[in-house]
Amino acid sequence: MRPLVLVLCLLTTTSPAMEFHVEGETIRATGPIEKGDAKTFTARLAPLIDSPLWTLAFSSPGGNLIEGMRLGEAIHATYAGTLVEAGQSCLSACAIAFLGGRSFGTYAHGVRREIEPGARLGYHGFFSGRNDQVELVNEVLDQSRLVNALLLDYATRMREVDGGLLSKLLTTAPAEMEMIDTPAELSGLGIALVGEPLPLPQDWAKTACRNAVRTMIGAFADAGPLIGGDEAPIADPEGLQRQMLDDRYPPAGGSEAARAALAGLAPGDAIELVAGEAIFIEPENPTMRVPLNHGGGFLGDACYTTSDGSSVTTLIVNGIDRTVTLQRGDPLSAHDPDRPLW
Repeated sequence: MRPLVLVLCLLTTTSPAMEFHVEGETIRATGPIEKGDAKTFTARLAPLIDSPLWTLAFSSPGGNLIEGMRLGEAIHATYAGTLVEAGQSCLSACAIAFLGGRSFGTYAHGVRREIEPGARLGYHGFFSGRNDQVELVNEVLDQSRLVNALLLDYATRMREVDGGLLSKLLTTAPAEMEMIDTPAELSGLGIALVGEPLPLPQDWAKTACRNAVRTMIGAFADAGPLIGGDEAPIADPEGLQRQMLDDRYPPAGGSEAARAALAGLAPGDAIELVAGEAIFIEPENPTMRVPLNHGGGFLGDACYTTSDGSSVTTLIVNGIDRTVTLQRGDPLSAHDPDRPLW
C-alpha cells in the first residue's frame, strides 16, 4: 500500500450529490457521496439490475461515511458488482460503499468487487469536521471507536473482508490515504483484479514457489529459507520428464521399477502421471524448476511452475515420500503478497 496525503471529511461535506449514469449494464457512479444517494440508487437504479453483469463503476473522492455504508447495503441487496477502473479513484466513503459488491443469481452467496491495475482504492480513518477537536479529544476518540465498530460490523455483513486488515486501514491518519495495491490487500478485501493482465515479475518463478510452499506450511511460517538456488527453465518435454523422475524417484531410492516404467513412456504421458494432470510444454513459455530445501518438517525437493497468463500452476515434488502437491492459482500467485502491483 502507498500513502497519499490529502484532507477528506468523512462525515460532513457541502459538495453536490453523487451522479448515476447508465451505460449498458454499467452504472457509472461519480462525484461525492451525500445523504440521499442510497435512496436514489434504490429507487431509480436497483429495479434495472436483473442479470449477473450489472456493475457500479465508481469515481468518487468520498463524502458522507454513513451514506457510504447505506449505499453499500443497497448495492449488496441488489446483487450488483462494484468496480474501480484504471485511472479512476474511489476513496474514503466511496471505498466503504465499494465493499457492497455482490455476485448475482446462483453465486449470490459470494462477492464481486473488482479493480483494474492503476485504480486508486483508498481507505483511512475518519474525522468529524469539528474545528474544536483539540478541546474535545476524548469525544473524538469515542466517535472514532464507534465508527470503527460500525464499519467492522458493516464489513462482516458484506462478507469476505479481513477484519484485521480493515482495522489497520482505519488507523490511517484522516489526512492520509492507504491505497489498495498489493495481492495481500486485494485478497483481504475480497477483490479481484481485472482488465489488462500484469506482466510477470522477473522473479516470478521463485515467488510462485515460495507462495506455494507457504500455503503448505502455513501463512505465518517463513517460507524463504525453504527456497533454494536459482530457477532453471526446462523447455523440452524429454528434459522435463528426466528431471521430474530424478526428483520424485531418485536413483537408488527404492523406486527403480516405477522410475523405469515412467521412463519408458512418451514424455507427455509420463509427466501427466507424475504431476497428476497434463503439463503443456512450450519453448517460448518453459516450465521453471526451483530447488527447495528441507526444514521444519517440510520435505519438498523441487518446485515446478508454469504460467499461461490466466493462471499459475505449481508442483511441489517430495522425493522422500514420493509425492507431488499441485496448486493452481490466479496470476497474482506469482507476485510477492506485500509488493505493490502498480
